[in-house]
Amino acid sequence: MPIYLDISRIDRLVVISARGHVTPEEIADNIREIKEASVLHFGKIVDLTLAHYELTNDQIEGLATMLRGEAGDKSRGPLAFVIDPKRESFANAFAEATKGDRPVMIFHTIHAARQWLGLHPKV
Repeated sequence: MPIYLDISRIDRLVVISARGHVTPEEIADNIREIKEASVLHFGKIVDLTLAHYELTNDQIEGLATMLRGEAGDKSRGPLAFVIDPKRESFANAFAEATKGDRPVMIFHTIHAARQWLGLHPKV
């Protein structure tokens, strides 16, 4: 599977790294894994810089719905996408679909994403 998941309970952080071709089913499996680990309220960094994917708007909305969980549940941690600037479409569409659920930002470096999440002091 080209999606790697690292959960740091001490930092209250989930880092998801995708490499190579990623399918909607693999993304859905990853979302299920996050839900089963009960870490939806943790901050998340999703590194897509080395991933290739093609998703329709309906698939993106379906993935966003999977993450929402039960109606009225507002316990979603901030989400930072790290992307190749030439391939912003998925991250932009996902950010748009989930912007009311949690803070969402898009970055071009993992260091900027970590800084936004408050994981290290400003340099």
